[in-house]
Amino acid sequence: MNIAIYAVVLTALKGVSTNAGNFTYDERLDPIADALLVGVVADQPEAKLSIACDHSRSRTIFVTLDTRDVLAPLSSSLFRELRTFQYRVDRGSVHRASAEYTHIDRAFLDGAEGRAFAQRLADSERVVIRVDGTRGPIDVSYDTTGLRPLIARVAERC
Repeated sequence: MNIAIYAVVLTALKGVSTNAGNFTYDERLDPIADALLVGVVADQPEAKLSIACDHSRSRTIFVTLDTRDVLAPLSSSLFRELRTFQYRVDRGSVHRASAEYTHIDRAFLDGAEGRAFAQRLADSERVVIRVDGTRGPIDVSYDTTGLRPLIARVAERC
């Protein structure tokens, strides 16, 4: 399933929901692909963060950050460029991951970096994320209190 439509499908379909911090757990069945979509989503004025698994993909955890501003390209071609995705959990060390800018307003992490991000958030209280926007850094903060059971459920259902 195309990652670009994942967030739309996840929020448009009826399913199971549970909350923790700023996050809501969603579990949905895609009516077209009959694929299970599971994830946690948090929406702030600056950006929407999703930690999810899509069974029509490779059944791996991935992270998307959909910003309200345009992300800064490295060149004239914005698509499929790896850019820095910085985050700080509970005022600890700053972590840097390589995110794909898969759309003009979406940063995407998967594989080991997506799993590491999810694991670090599991027992945290707050995360601050920074990506590069065309008008400067885009910073967004999320309350992650109580997220462990929701992330564990995403991993279990994945």
